[in-house]
Amino acid sequence: MRKKSLITGTLILTIASLITRLLGFGFRVYMSNIMGAEGMGLYQLLFPIYMLLWAASSAGISLAVSKMVAEQTSRNQHSNAVRILKVSIVIALGISFVLSLLLYTLAPFIATYYIHEPVTALSLKILASCIPFMSVACCIRGYFQGRQEMTISALAQIVEQAARMLVIYFLAGFFIPKGIEFTCALGVLGMCMGEVFSFLLAFVAFQLKKRKLRFTKATLAYHTAFNTLLTLSIPITANRFLTSGLQSFENILIPLQLQKYGLDSSSALALYGKFSGMALPLLFFPSMVTMSLSTVLVPAISEAMARNNHLSLQKIISKAIQFSALIGVGATALFLSLSKEIALSCYGIEDVGTLLKLLAIICPFLYLQNILTGTMNGLGMQKQTFKTNVIGSLTCICIILTIVPLKGILGFVLALLIQSGFVTIMLLWHVLKNIDLPVDIKNWVVKPTIAALAGALTTTYIHKTYFMSMFSLRIATLSSIMLLGSFYVVMLFILKCITLKDLKMFTGS
Repeated sequence: MRKKSLITGTLILTIASLITRLLGFGFRVYMSNIMGAEGMGLYQLLFPIYMLLWAASSAGISLAVSKMVAEQTSRNQHSNAVRILKVSIVIALGISFVLSLLLYTLAPFIATYYIHEPVTALSLKILASCIPFMSVACCIRGYFQGRQEMTISALAQIVEQAARMLVIYFLAGFFIPKGIEFTCALGVLGMCMGEVFSFLLAFVAFQLKKRKLRFTKATLAYHTAFNTLLTLSIPITANRFLTSGLQSFENILIPLQLQKYGLDSSSALALYGKFSGMALPLLFFPSMVTMSLSTVLVPAISEAMARNNHLSLQKIISKAIQFSALIGVGATALFLSLSKEIALSCYGIEDVGTLLKLLAIICPFLYLQNILTGTMNGLGMQKQTFKTNVIGSLTCICIILTIVPLKGILGFVLALLIQSGFVTIMLLWHVLKNIDLPVDIKNWVVKPTIAALAGALTTTYIHKTYFMSMFSLRIATLSSIMLLGSFYVVMLFILKCITLKDLKMFTGS
């Protein structure tokens, strides 16, 4: 692995994710204003279907391409890497065309009997059109990720978000007055156009890249590439598809169970919209770093394994776990201390802050889960990931069915906490066992918790005593977030949880 490839790739994807999420947050506020909580609820019900289609058509094959291309690139076999990409596109297109046809044909049935909202049928038909573009774009991005060239994936994220925003902005005046059915369809249309533009960027980038490479005769036969891709991708696809399907079922159950709790249909959908369309995106915002690192880990671990470099493998994974723990604990402190202020600054809805505070404790598990999933995929342990995720999702569904009718949305928060905690602990156990990695409780948990607690208490006092009287709500909140982050990092250095030596090793300098 090149010295700076891990940190550089993570940094590139993180910057792109930051730009994308900042754009997305601003636009999500706009969408929540024009669509309302009920419209956002409907849109969020469709999002798991989108993720299910992505899992079936793209997730497994993309990761398999990344892993195989990393191995071939480490041997300078560029012809084999391109052949892998071509075979993967054929496989992905075959799957995606079948899925598109099925979704378009069955849209009314799925909308009525699965989502339980017949008005989403039009949105599902629109969604069917973008599956081939999405699957091919994922394959090409997997090729660049395998080469540890993250710029294309980064640009694709930004282009996808920008296209989505522009489409919704310019067509809102036409769709919104036509009612909730077309309002929901507008969100999906924006999503689809984002996928189309992402594909165009990836395709052009690959054609330009091919001209710069020096090719030798390919040594990897087409049938070998085909069989290897299927062998690697099927467990990942099955994992993502089944877990996405179960998560989709979870999300559809929530409004139904909230009605059993005593809410009417519109109120249940609105509460679900606040929870999944407003609170959860805020919760996931810091995870852009861990998700970027997770993406980079797959080819980095694959390359270390191909070179049989066990020491490098341990260092990469140990620092990735520590990095994730630091972000997760810091995010928990942030959302426990400033949840109401953040929600009011973003959406002007205090209820979202209450939901955000309830969810805060889940951050360390969710963020570490991203890292561990990338690690498991890099180590080729997809079957263990699959079993763990299925058990976690089934547990979550059981809690939703039994607790949400009694405790309302609090029951779903409990379900998420139990699910994420179980999955994270099991994945961590598999990783530690497989590579004989020592557990560093002091630097992974104890010191970050002390630093976060000190930062949260100090920031809360300064925010309430000084910032709120000196600035507007948004400026005071932003100032407090920056203060908390700065104080947290300084405390980590004081406690020697992070040292200059760690930074030099992680950045390869």
